Amino acid sequence: MTTGNDNLDADARRGGGQENFADGLNRFGTKLVDSLADATGLGDAYKRLKGKLNPDGKKNGTPRPKTQFLSFTGQRLGGDPRIKIKIPTAYLKGPAKHLSLNGDRAVVFPYTPQIVVQTRANYNALSPTHSNYAFYAYQNSQLDAISIVGTFTAQNPDEARYMMGAIHALRSVTKMNFGSGRDLGAPPPVCLLDGYGAYQFNDMPVVISSFFYTLNEDVDYITADPSHKRGDEYTAMPSRAEFTIECLPAFSRKDQATFSIDKFIEGEETNNKGMI
Repeated sequence: MTTGNDNLDADARRGGGQENFADGLNRFGTKLVDSLADATGLGDAYKRLKGKLNPDGKKNGTPRPKTQFLSFTGQRLGGDPRIKIKIPTAYLKGPAKHLSLNGDRAVVFPYTPQIVVQTRANYNALSPTHSNYAFYAYQNSQLDAISIVGTFTAQNPDEARYMMGAIHALRSVTKMNFGSGRDLGAPPPVCLLDGYGAYQFNDMPVVISSFFYTLNEDVDYITADPSHKRGDEYTAMPSRAEFTIECLPAFSRKDQATFSIDKFIEGEETNNKGMI
């Protein structure tokens, strides 16, 4: 036997369940819309409609780089795994200033590049008279130049400015201070190769020995304005270009003098000094 109060309690329970269901459905819908906006590249426009961005699409404060993360079952592992060449701040000026404005302060490869790494141990062959086999005497070990081949694309003016800044920065770090200016006679600077985690390239000191890129004839070109304002200062950038960079290891004498094979085997030299 039920009373009027029981019926009211039952209705309240059903109403509460409906409200909880509605709240859950709203949260699911909001998350789905956010995911679709990010996946389609419309995230900024959607955030402007929600009032999260200024009309010019910029946020207040220092810009942050667009990082990616390695994950396993949804858990973030480590930092940004993308391959990048960190450039000294003094070289991020002029057209390369966009690398700082973007928050990266480095040449970041937007697509997974091909990287060739070769380490070797050199041996001298000793061939005694009247012997069938040579004896090999160890001479030294070396790490050859690291070759990086990657693709850059420019589908809008902002990406074109980034490509132009990357080209200008890589040109700059292959030149010494000659003629006039600061630190006359100084060689090209040491950069840092980083990416893929602690035991791949972990801020490995390198110098850029070679850089070349292709201006393809079968692609469109887009105008890039480095100043973002002046229309009389422009550069045509290809919608797709291939970069080839050769990096030489530049470990200091101190790091080499304190090298320990035991620490290297344990991974400490790679994790702390970038040695590979």
